[in-house]
Formats: sequence, structure tokens, C-alpha cells
Amino acid sequence: MTVLVGIGLVAPRQLLDIVLGEKTGDATVLLMARHWSLLGGVVGVLLIYAGYHPETAVPVMLVAVIEKLTFGILVIASPLRRRLLTMAVACADAVMGILYVLFLAQYRP
Repeated sequence: MTVLVGIGLVAPRQLLDIVLGEKTGDATVLLMARHWSLLGGVVGVLLIYAGYHPETAVPVMLVAVIEKLTFGILVIASPLRRRLLTMAVACADAVMGILYVLFLAQYRP
């Protein structure tokens, strides 16, 4: 699921509209959306990579936990918490982040 946010790299307007309910043509906002999409997509690719390279699991999952929980906190702390779909995405990210923490607590390389 995390990799899917990378689609915003080529379709930032659509991603902003679907996830955040934001319709914009502002170049700065679209640039930031592309950057956010790139970072999110890279985290997703790294998680897949870590699944096949256990020696990278801890650092990759720590980055993913930080990314996912920070997004959830930022949404909850913003007016976007009133948007059902945005909260659903933030909650899904928070659940994934918590699952990663639980996995890391049990992880024995």
C-alpha cells in the first residue's frame, strides 16, 4: 500500500484531490505533493526490499514507523481530521506503523 502513494509523482493533482480533498493548480503545492509521493513511494520500495534482505529490516522499518506515525499525527493535528477519507488513510498508516513497532519488538536477526 505504501508504494501506491508514489503515483502522486506523475498525478499529484489527483492524489491531492482523492486523499486530502484539495483541488489546486498551485505549482508549489504540486511540487510538494510530488516530493511527498516520491518519499512515500521510496519508503514502500524499501519495505519490499527489506522483506528480501533481512539485514536491512530494522533501519528500513524504523524509517517507515517515523513516516507513518508522523503523517497520522500531522493529520490529527490539522483541520484535515474532519475529512473521512484522509482520516482513514492516516489511521491505516498509524496501524501499519504500530504493526511495524510490534514486529521490531519481536525481531531477532
